[in-house]
Amino acid sequence: MIWGMTETNTPTLPITNSAAARLISSAPTSWKVRRLLWSMVQSTLYRYSFHTCSNWRSTLLRLFGAKIGKQCSIRRTSRVYYPWLLEMGDLGCLGDDVVVYNLGLVRLGARSSLSQEAYICAGTHDYSSLAMPLVTAPITVGSDAWICARAFIGPGVTVGDGAVVGACAVAMRDVPPWTVAAGNPARVIKPRVLQVASPGDSVKAGTQKGIEE
Repeated sequence: MIWGMTETNTPTLPITNSAAARLISSAPTSWKVRRLLWSMVQSTLYRYSFHTCSNWRSTLLRLFGAKIGKQCSIRRTSRVYYPWLLEMGDLGCLGDDVVVYNLGLVRLGARSSLSQEAYICAGTHDYSSLAMPLVTAPITVGSDAWICARAFIGPGVTVGDGAVVGACAVAMRDVPPWTVAAGNPARVIKPRVLQVASPGDSVKAGTQKGIEE
């Protein structure tokens, strides 16, 4: 039996009270104030800066507590919910219309790329309760990983170093390092193969159990 439900699937709590509980934010007041200030900055100084001014946008994020590495590419249409819960390594990329809904900590490794309209979601709700309390879980995107256009990364997911999450994929479980995952739900379809300097040579940077070498 799911908590809050009878064996006949009837809620045991008053629905109106549970619905009202959803309206109460669990965020500290200081976070609400910082979020308000950030939303004003993001919708003006960040959003309307010139499209090549990544250093400027990095500076704005840092002013609100983000840890941003060197030479990151941050497009002006990208959106970050809580800057102070964002860590981004050197040469990382937030593409156009990327959403980092980081209700929990989001770590983006060095040289990781988030392509257009990728959605990083570090929050969900406990649907076993009619109050649907907020549940947050950290997300890690490893170094040299690529989150392709319109891909979704769910709460608590780790995308390993060098992994690729294909366009429109929905990753609700970890993606192993140096693999390519695609689909909904995202599944590993092959290892990621890197071309090395010597012409005609290649190397498999990583393997996934069950994938034929």
